[in-house]
Amino acid sequence: MRLSAPKRLLATLLSGLAAIVVLVGALQPFPFVDNLLQVAQIILAVALVIGALNVVLVHLRALRNRMPGLGYRLVLVVATIMVVALELVAPLVGGSIGATTTAMSTRVFQYVYQPLAMSVLGLLVFFALQATWRALATRPGEAWIVVIVAVVFLLASGPWAALVPGLPETLAWMTIYPANGVARGLLLGISIAAVVATVRLLLGFDQPYLDR
Repeated sequence: MRLSAPKRLLATLLSGLAAIVVLVGALQPFPFVDNLLQVAQIILAVALVIGALNVVLVHLRALRNRMPGLGYRLVLVVATIMVVALELVAPLVGGSIGATTTAMSTRVFQYVYQPLAMSVLGLLVFFALQATWRALATRPGEAWIVVIVAVVFLLASGPWAALVPGLPETLAWMTIYPANGVARGLLLGISIAAVVATVRLLLGFDQPYLDR
């Protein structure tokens, strides 16, 4: 990194100062730090509003120009405007209309957003199966070990596992000790990697906030 570049130096100093302020506020609460975090939350909310407006305007322009994907763009624009309108009308109007709007917003979240979110999570199963199939094709030795262990645990998790003497206890032991040990090792590695990445950001070695 060239510290002689004023823009890079200023961005590095600002990001490092912000990170230190957040770290100090997490370790020891100060009213000044709390006020800064509230200002940051307000800025984030404004940025989200500007981003949503930009998305709507971009897709409206695409609809006007008859660009490909008109159906998807129309659904996105209508859904964005509808959700924002439902959330804004309720506190402004109040009374029975506000209560009705709040109920409609709740139903939209419950019957539209949650099923879509669960569908996306369900798709992860197919992606995992596809990744497993590719792993079997490229590295069959290691992949077969993972597949066999996964199938054994899936089959042993059913109600018929109680018919085999000692199987539930064995699975419980494997879940408590080997599986939890590996999971804790992964979490520890992720934490160390996060600390290293943070230190690199504070020292200015990595600058993802700058345009290259």
